[in-house]
Amino acid sequence: MGSVLRILCATLFIASLVALSFERASAESEASKAWPGMAVMKGGQRGYVDTPMGQVHYRKMGEGIPVLLLHQTPWFSVQYATAMPYLADMGLQVVASDRPGYGFSDVPDSPPTIEDYADNLVHVLDGLGFETMVVVGHHTGASVAAAFAHRYPERVSKLILHGTPLYTKEEQAQRLARPHWERWLEKDGGHLSGRFAMRADRLPEGPGLKGVQWSTLSFFLAGETEWYGHVAAFAYDMEAALKEISVPTFIMSHKGDALYGQTKRVQTLRPDFAYQEFDGGYSHVMYDDPEPWAEKIGDFVWR
Repeated sequence: MGSVLRILCATLFIASLVALSFERASAESEASKAWPGMAVMKGGQRGYVDTPMGQVHYRKMGEGIPVLLLHQTPWFSVQYATAMPYLADMGLQVVASDRPGYGFSDVPDSPPTIEDYADNLVHVLDGLGFETMVVVGHHTGASVAAAFAHRYPERVSKLILHGTPLYTKEEQAQRLARPHWERWLEKDGGHLSGRFAMRADRLPEGPGLKGVQWSTLSFFLAGETEWYGHVAAFAYDMEAALKEISVPTFIMSHKGDALYGQTKRVQTLRPDFAYQEFDGGYSHVMYDDPEPWAEKIGDFVWR
């Protein structure tokens, strides 16, 4: 009888542990689905800088070495909202700007080139009162950052590129030939769910959906000129700029990123650049998992 009772107690104990683990997993799952909205951008300061492309919106946080964060298309400064507190805690003064046509910045009158975006950054730095900054760019932001460092090396103390769009001529032609995503409004909201599902389907197993939500909202916030940034990046001669960049440069990549193969080419082109790659990842991993990314940024800035 005693052994039966012990078995029963053990069974109940194990069952309680399993139930607790399911409860915790469910709570974690629900937390990963919680949507903070604009609250994720609390803290720091916000403002606008007048430029030839109109007013450029920015967020600023922290004190210390100035670091400029340039986002991918079609995101805006929210891409770095979760990483900025980590960077600020490292003694960095981080500024995340919205490229013209994205987020809360004005829309350009005509499609800019990557060089146009880079030239406009001169006015952003002047408006913020910075002579030089560490410039960090991701995807399209990496193209703009490379162009800025190439054209204005005296304004860049260090350069960090994550997901570098170093395309071959054939890849450029293929991407420029792609049709733009239709964004007509649908009564049942299918335009929203279709875009959300398309982005979510590209995620690996595990990550939450907050980054997908921001990616979807950023896309529709940019509106009918959303394609400006991508077309500019596809047409840009990144190789010519990379060959001549003279500032200290750090290349980062995730193996799961859509531009991993293109980024690897940079190692061959410029073996003198510092290089770091991570396992896994996807196009907005620095939003969903900012700490490892921010640590590498801080290490290179303070090196």
